[in-house]
Amino acid sequence: MRIKNKIIKPLKIYLMNRITLLSLLTLGAFFSSFGFAAEEAVKLQATGTFTKNEKGALVFTDDKDKKKYYAFNKGTKEKVGYQTGKKVKIIAKIKKKEGAKITLMTYIVSVKPLQ
Repeated sequence: MRIKNKIIKPLKIYLMNRITLLSLLTLGAFFSSFGFAAEEAVKLQATGTFTKNEKGALVFTDDKDKKKYYAFNKGTKEKVGYQTGKKVKIIAKIKKKEGAKITLMTYIVSVKPLQ
């Protein structure tokens, strides 16, 4: 009986510590995801040009207000690829993260070249 208790008590403590750790990690991940999810994507309809900066990132510059939008994911880069340097009309979704210096272009709905 004593041997059984010596084995079971540390096992119970170990399991309790593990459950507590996993629940704290889950809560942390859950609440940290609200930071980016709370920012809604805004629709952008503009004309401008796509260029690549010195770091190789794709940047859209709006002709109207000269504001810059950074295309950061593979899908946006694939849709624009061959139209770099040309004037285009774009419909896209953008996110401005609070406190950040840049605005991200998360999804491109359409890109049409202007003549």
